[in-house]
Amino acid sequence: MKSHRCWDRVVDPVNVWHAWREYGAGKRRRPAVARFALDAPRHVAVLARELADGSWRPGSYRLMRITDPKRRLIAAAPVRDRVVHHALHRVLSPLVDRRFIDHSYACLPGRGSHRAILRFREGLRRHRFVIQLDVRRYFYRVDRAILRDLMCRHLREAPARDLVAKILDSGAGLYADPDVASFLGWRHPGEPGRGLPIGNLTSQWWGNLYLDGLDHHVQRVLQVPMYQRYMDDLVLFADDAAALAHHREAIAAWLDEHRHLELRDPAARPRKTRGRHATLGYVVSRQGIEPGRRIRQRLRAAGAESPTGVAARARAWQFG
Repeated sequence: MKSHRCWDRVVDPVNVWHAWREYGAGKRRRPAVARFALDAPRHVAVLARELADGSWRPGSYRLMRITDPKRRLIAAAPVRDRVVHHALHRVLSPLVDRRFIDHSYACLPGRGSHRAILRFREGLRRHRFVIQLDVRRYFYRVDRAILRDLMCRHLREAPARDLVAKILDSGAGLYADPDVASFLGWRHPGEPGRGLPIGNLTSQWWGNLYLDGLDHHVQRVLQVPMYQRYMDDLVLFADDAAALAHHREAIAAWLDEHRHLELRDPAARPRKTRGRHATLGYVVSRQGIEPGRRIRQRLRAAGAESPTGVAARARAWQFG
């Protein structure tokens, strides 16, 4: 794997300025963003200097507890930190993302959930069986030491590696808090050295990188006829149900050995592709695509429509 010299570009004040513009776009009404914007040139210059001399330190997260659609802890970093995340991502993502497979759909330019859904429907039409897998408590159980090693393989310069380590360590202890564990419904606090803050650009990006090795294993070693991934949601298509069950076991073994993770449902069974399948909030069949139950509920809440009106709008959204 090729490593890169990129530190000068990361700390370049022009790059930090563009990172601020990217992060701040559409957010100027937020009080913290507005305060930064009032004297943005000075803040950016100070931030670039702190990055260059190694004195930058992450601030404290503001924690928000979300219960829709499920319980999640959102960790909002200070504006300065978010600008740093964007500055690092702007330079490194073109170097790192080029190794991702074509059918990894999360947090990548020109891809996304709609592309993933369209390919899912293609798989339903092309193959007889499908198996859908996901990883148990994915972001909460990412091993930061493994992730640091994966990321630092791309970086030749020590300051760039140190910056990655600082951002990763900023989330240390977040899930070790008993109150957080209780809110999330866990019997015990999170394990030391595990977990990424949900809410950081870098967390989403690195969460995708963490399973990139699995993508290459599935395609090159297991040679699954059709495979795609959206973050920790894995989908495999084939014409042989027994082969898919074998691949499920192989994936579970790889996750345990190489990433210290496990499948949420290790006994998930292949299903026939005929019929309707839920994926990424939508219901997909060979005939078309329509919003799932939660999306319909949000439409109803937003528009105060009757269930009949929501169903009609959902049908209008189908594309086949």
